[in-house]
Amino acid sequence: MSTYKLTNNKLNPNRVFILQKSEIDKRFDPNSYRVEIRNVIQGLKKSGNKLENLKFVSNFNKNLVKEIPLDLPYVGLENIESNTGTYISTTEKESISSAIIFKKGQVLFPKLRPYLNKVYYTEFDGVCSTEFHVLDSKIVSNEYLANFLRTNIVVNQTKFLMSGNTLPRLQTEDIERLLIPILKPEEENKINFIMQKVYEQKKQNEAEAEKLLASIDTYLLNELGVILPIQEKNTLQSRMFTTSLKELSSSRFDPNFHRIYFKDVFNSFENGKYEYSVIKNHTSFQPGYAFKSTDYVDDSNCILITIKNIRQNQIDIKNTTYLPDEFYEIYEDFQIKKDDLLIAMTGATIGKVGIYDLDEKSLLNQRNGIIKTTNINSIYLMNLLNLKVFQSIILRNSNGGAQPNISETDIMKIKIPVPPLEKQIEIANHISAIRQQAQALKDKSKLALQQANIEIENLLLN
Repeated sequence: MSTYKLTNNKLNPNRVFILQKSEIDKRFDPNSYRVEIRNVIQGLKKSGNKLENLKFVSNFNKNLVKEIPLDLPYVGLENIESNTGTYISTTEKESISSAIIFKKGQVLFPKLRPYLNKVYYTEFDGVCSTEFHVLDSKIVSNEYLANFLRTNIVVNQTKFLMSGNTLPRLQTEDIERLLIPILKPEEENKINFIMQKVYEQKKQNEAEAEKLLASIDTYLLNELGVILPIQEKNTLQSRMFTTSLKELSSSRFDPNFHRIYFKDVFNSFENGKYEYSVIKNHTSFQPGYAFKSTDYVDDSNCILITIKNIRQNQIDIKNTTYLPDEFYEIYEDFQIKKDDLLIAMTGATIGKVGIYDLDEKSLLNQRNGIIKTTNINSIYLMNLLNLKVFQSIILRNSNGGAQPNISETDIMKIKIPVPPLEKQIEIANHISAIRQQAQALKDKSKLALQQANIEIENLLLN
C-alpha cells in the first residue's frame, strides 16, 4: 500500500496533513483527524489498557423536569470551576425552561464549550442545565470517570470536535465515542487517591486565602479609626423608620437611600481619624464610549475593556474584544492608562473596581467609568471602594431594578476618608501584601492540580 507524506517543511503539520482512506471514520471533517487527537488516541491504544466507548461505559440519564423541584439546587455551567470541577455557589435560579435531575455521585459532563473543562462529580442531589450530560457509569466508578474526563487526554480531543460559532458545543455522538480506559479496581483507586489528596489540599489553601482576604476590611477600617454600626436583622420592625419631608424633597424618594443604617455609617466615617470628603475632590472621571459590535475585529493591538473584564481589584483580559488599531488614537478621550481605576456602572458587577496594571493599548466601553486619581493613591482608593460597606453605598446610590446602574454624578459625590499620602501608601502596600499571600496559596493549588493531572496522564498512557 502506498504511503504519502508532505514534503513542504514550511507547512504546519497540525493544520495540514494527509490521511489514508482507511483512517477516515464517521466524520468527514479535518478537525476530527487533527494530529493532537490522533496522538492521544494512539497513546491510549498503546497503553495496553482495555478501552471502551463512553456510551458502553455509562448511562446517559435524561430525567427532564420543567421546573426546579422544591429544595433541590440548580447547577449551571457557571457553578462549576474550570479544570478543578469545584462547585461554586451562586444566587438561586428562579425559573427554567427545562433541566435534568441528577443524584449525588453522578458525573456532569458539559456539551457547551468543552475547552473550559467543567466536569463535576456531584456532591448532592439536584437538577442541572441541559447543557450537561448526566453520566452514571456501569463499569468504572463515577469518581474515576470524572477524574479521567477532566484530563488533557479528553480536553485535547473535545476542543477540536465542537460545532457552532456563537455557542460551540459537542455533538452527543462525539461524546459517546470518547475512549475510556478500563482499569483494575486498585489502579482506579490510585488515580482517585491522587486527586482526593490534591482537592483536600486545595480546600485548605483556599480557606486560608479567603481568611486572609476577609481580614482586609477589618484592617482598613481599623487604620482609618472607623467603627461601623451593627446592622440590624432584616425584620419588619428594622425596615420601618421616619424621615423629614425636607430630606425627601431635596433628595430621592427611596426608602433604601434614607435607611438609618446609612446615616450611622456616614457618622462613623465623619468621626474617624481623617479628612472625609467627596471623591470628586481627589479624582477625575471619564465614562466609556458606546462602541458598536460592528466595530469589533478578530485581532488587533487595541483592546476594548467591557463589563466582563472588570473584576474586584483587577482587570481580566482573558476574554478579550478587539477594536481596529486606529481607534486608539481616534477615540483618545477613552484611552485607559496604567494605574487608572475602572468601575462597572451597571449589571451584576455594578460598583466593582479594578486597577489597570497592564501595558496593552485599551479603550473603555460604555456602562463603565475611568477614575483617574489626582491627589490620592490608586491602590488605596480601589481597596476602599471595594470594602463591603462602600459596595453597599454604591448600590444605595444606584438606580433601576432588575438592571441597576449608577451615574458619574452619583459616584463622584460619594464621600471617602482621605489620610495623608504616606499613610495611604502604607495601607496600600499592606493590603497588596495580603493579596499576594492569598494569590500564592491559590497558585500553589493550581500547580499541584496540574502536576496531579500529569501524573494521572502518565499512568494512563504509559
